[in-house]
Amino acid sequence: MEIPTANDVNSTAAPGRPQLHNLTALRAFAALSIFVHHLREFGIDASRSIGGVDLGCAVSFFFVLSGFVLSYSFTGRFHDWRSVRNFIVQRFFRLWPVHMLCCFFAVMTLPVPTRLLTAYLTTTLLSSWIPTYGTAYAYNGVSWSISVELFFYLLLPFILILRPNQIMLVICGWTLAVLGLLAFMSVLPGPVFPPPSNWPWQDFYVTDASFVQLFPPLRMMEFLAGVAVCQLFRRRRIPDGWVASCQIAAIACLALYASAHAEITQFFSSHASIMASSAFREYGMYPLFTAMVYVFAHQSGIVTRILSWRFLTFCGEISFAFYMVHQIIIYNLAFVFEIHRHHSLMVAAISAAILSLGFSIILHRTVEKPSIDWAKRRFPMSRQAPSLGKLPLVAPA
Repeated sequence: MEIPTANDVNSTAAPGRPQLHNLTALRAFAALSIFVHHLREFGIDASRSIGGVDLGCAVSFFFVLSGFVLSYSFTGRFHDWRSVRNFIVQRFFRLWPVHMLCCFFAVMTLPVPTRLLTAYLTTTLLSSWIPTYGTAYAYNGVSWSISVELFFYLLLPFILILRPNQIMLVICGWTLAVLGLLAFMSVLPGPVFPPPSNWPWQDFYVTDASFVQLFPPLRMMEFLAGVAVCQLFRRRRIPDGWVASCQIAAIACLALYASAHAEITQFFSSHASIMASSAFREYGMYPLFTAMVYVFAHQSGIVTRILSWRFLTFCGEISFAFYMVHQIIIYNLAFVFEIHRHHSLMVAAISAAILSLGFSIILHRTVEKPSIDWAKRRFPMSRQAPSLGKLPLVAPA
């Protein structure tokens, strides 16, 4: 998954818009959560160790954050079809070079089965558009989410050209449609799609779980929540004296709810369909993530000063590369070198973290950042956007 680029605000936002260091730093913590979640390949069940918290839910946070950050950066900048094209090309090259290099790394180091269909879908970033685990998890499992992100990018310009009240109508309508579809399909007497096999990650057919996790129009609901938060942030701000308290309260609420998320998911599993429980497991926490993005977009208070520490913002800046490479590192250590069989689990986890961090710094500096800079020079966006207070919205000609 592309880790949504909160630091893109620093480089693409119009003059007068504050830099959102808070959100950049939060990317680092979310990426770390997913890394710890994937340590189960070593037999480290972090979720069980910390009260059943599903750390994989951090993907939902990235989708919400992506909607907020891109709306913050690009509202008022789509003036014609050229600006729409340049935006999509820029975002594509934000993802594709690192993605392809990581896939090549996986093919060269892991016993990855190669099929023409999966190679095509992976190369074109369309692997999740056919929502099967066999296509979405091919080569580098985490890349399913950047395929979903590409769907967001293609639709965003046509949302941001609307007036604010029209944007909110689109968001409400899309959200109600997704929730209505899930509710309807969840009350059906049996599974909607065939049940998964014993190796679901190799299934080349749609299942209830793969549909709700991978299908981009369903996940668009989380992205649009971020767009809605940006609309709120433009119009209503928390007074500076209350920002720190609200941020601490948001962290506390998230921690309290996260500890109960697994139990609520289990309740859905026992009393509802596979689709309902899978949907809740994957993005049942997105309303809380939406609140987190809103309160941490404010740049005042002691929490902001902590999150603005240069080390944390740097970790946020390299978090996309870290996200893309970490699972390949873990798989190599677990299945090729079997490090957890020869050393302690702590040694295996630390080795995976160090290698992932080292590779992510290299990828960020030699592939990710040069690719972004090239795309911005070759396909520039207009920087003439007014402040967040009053933004003219002009439909592409």
